[in-house]
This record gives sequence, structure tokens and C-alpha cells, in this order.
Amino acid sequence: MRRSCIIRFRRGSLERSAAPVLITPANDSLVGNEQPMYWRFINRRSVDGAIRSAAGPALEAECLALPTLPKEEVRRVRRDITRWTSGVKEGNSAPVRCPTGRSVVTSAPGDLDAAHLVHAVAPDSEFGYEGLYTGALRDEEVSNVHQDSPAANLGRHPSWLQFSPPDQLLFGAWHSALGTAAALGAASVAAPLLGAGVKGWRPTTATALGLEALVQLLLAGRAPQEVHLTVGGEPQI
Repeated sequence: MRRSCIIRFRRGSLERSAAPVLITPANDSLVGNEQPMYWRFINRRSVDGAIRSAAGPALEAECLALPTLPKEEVRRVRRDITRWTSGVKEGNSAPVRCPTGRSVVTSAPGDLDAAHLVHAVAPDSEFGYEGLYTGALRDEEVSNVHQDSPAANLGRHPSWLQFSPPDQLLFGAWHSALGTAAALGAASVAAPLLGAGVKGWRPTTATALGLEALVQLLLAGRAPQEVHLTVGGEPQI
């Protein structure tokens, strides 16, 4: 069982990466930047927006064709943003196609030099107060990773104690996306620092949770062979 992985930090733009699988941030409706009045989009270009611009209309059509959760289930899951949602989680943004803390796969059409996109939904950080805005029990249900479960404690480094239970959603997004990328059989995967853009997480926290997820997948023999963490680059925030 292979338990090694090459990790590279690269400066550049995710949409220009040549990795077979790209992990891209997404909202839970998979509608891209269709909330132009959401205050965090003002004068900013997100990684999701850059990917969609390169992929063209085929990606939008593929995302909208994905199944949505029944309305009764939507009321029971944590949305990727939980406050200031008036005018945001309405219209095309009302359905949930991928719950927060999970990921889904589409093709990588248009000008993207990849075979697959893994759309990972990170939670909002609420002004950087990571872990203080959601209830742990619901977050654990969504992410499928419980703090006292074997998956959560397997090889856990003491540094994990700095994270509170609600941060499981960002950990879950990393764990789901990296595991899905490995299952696709790609030799390498490229990803930004999930949650560290429009969602407002500190880059150090996003990186630590991503590495923790990768370690757990390695110990389970389900990690990608090579991970390129793409940082910097003009389109990425």
C-alpha cells in the first residue's frame, strides 16, 4: 500500500495548470459567481470564476444538470454561507447540488488543460472567526467526519487541537476533494488553498486542514500521488 505523496507549492493560476485533475472551490449551488451583489465579490475575482471563464458555457450546463437535494433536505444541511444570505441564496442559488464539506466531479471543458474538475464546497469563515459560527453536530453530519471517529483520529497531529469541531466542514471539503481526485486515478492534482479566498479563511488554517486531510488519506492508502498547491497568481485570491 503506497503511503507517500509529493507536495509542491506553486505560484500561478489554477486555470493554467496542466494537472489531470483540478480541485476548484465552489458554492453549494454550483452556479459560480452568480451573486454579484454578495459583498465579498466586489472588486475581486475568485478562483471559481477564473475556472469557469476558461471552461466556458459547457461547464455551467454540466453543473446545472447535476441533481439537487430535495427541499426538505436543504433545510437540514448547512449552507456554505449562513448569514447575510438575503438576495444570495435565492433563484439559481437556492438549490443545493453539493453540500458544504463535500465535492462533486465534472469534466474540464473549454480551455482547461485537465480531464476532470473536482468542485469542493468550503464553508464561510465569517470574518475570520473560524469555527465559531456553526454547530458541531450538524457540521459533523455533513462532513461525515466525527471528532471521535477513527477517520478523525487516525494519525492526528497534536496541532489539530487548535481547530474547533465546526472546522470539520473545511477539513471535509479537503478530504472529499483529495480522495475523489485519487479515485479518478490521476497521477497529479492541482488545488488552491480551499476557503482562503472569497470564503475568508486564513491561509495558514486552510493549508493546515488540507495537509491534515492528505495525511489521513495517505494513512488509508487513498491519497493522490502528487499534489500541487497553487498559490499567488493574479486571478487567485
